[in-house]
Amino acid sequence: MLPLPGQAQNRLAAAASRQSVVTSSRGQALTVSGACAVLYAPDAAKISHLKQQYGEANFNTSAGDNHAYVARSRAYLQGKGIRIIETTATQLRFTTTGGAHTVLDLSSPAYSWGLLLFNGRTAPQEANLADPATDVQTVMKK
Repeated sequence: MLPLPGQAQNRLAAAASRQSVVTSSRGQALTVSGACAVLYAPDAAKISHLKQQYGEANFNTSAGDNHAYVARSRAYLQGKGIRIIETTATQLRFTTTGGAHTVLDLSSPAYSWGLLLFNGRTAPQEANLADPATDVQTVMKK
């Protein structure tokens, strides 16, 4: 199984009351504001790279596991009434209500599938994709 991206480092999480997607030669950038959860997945270029790096069979096993984690997290987040954004964008730009900006480059090797929580007031935080309950309580207060 591929490691869950960046779990050791609480990076960024997601929000969106307004969101826009911009396509560039380096992939897509998603701008997010407002409280939400962002479920991200690798784009086609990243999938190709991961298959080469880990081998097709290992990649397929990991992808299956990660798809199951995403489905479980999605169901949990929906049950909590948290807005969910799902994306394969390679760059996420978060804007807080105070106007601060945080940018996350998902093209980094540290990212494949993951969950970011954004309360809209502070920088987004990476959450445990396999079991998000504790992180949702801490970040979203739900």
